[in-house]
Amino acid sequence: MYLLTLVVSLPIQRAPSCEKRVNELDYDKWASKFQVGFFYCALYITALGTGGTKPNIFTMGADQFDDFEPKERAEKLSFFNWWMFGIFYGALFSNTFLIYIQDNVGWAVGYSLPTLGLGESIVVFLVGTPYYRHKATSRSPLTSVARVLVAVMRKRKEVVPNDPKRAL
Repeated sequence: MYLLTLVVSLPIQRAPSCEKRVNELDYDKWASKFQVGFFYCALYITALGTGGTKPNIFTMGADQFDDFEPKERAEKLSFFNWWMFGIFYGALFSNTFLIYIQDNVGWAVGYSLPTLGLGESIVVFLVGTPYYRHKATSRSPLTSVARVLVAVMRKRKEVVPNDPKRAL
């Protein structure tokens, strides 16, 4: 997000204005290779960061609660309800307020606000790290995957019952 904010904030990253290229059909002159490369680099880094955190953050949140404690089980449901509320509220905020800011105030401010919010969330995460429950792994995850694959190969010819209750 920081790099994307730089893309829209730094004058060196901006392509020439539309008035200067109205009659120009050569699209290569609209933005330099450096500008395009920097922009795509920022997008790919953002995509990698998002792809790395989104699937893991739900499981980390679930690990903070003990399923065998009734109170914590209820808190876990509440956590995920609030989590989804936050995601939808963030989408509403970004699709309304931030677009208004970008159109009427400027792109730099419109990108700076979510970048500051992301920075704040990183600080909260780092400050809270000592308080999180960390489940120690007893063996390699690859061993678990290999065990599942071996079990699948051994049981590949077994007939699956039509009634799932009978399988138990």
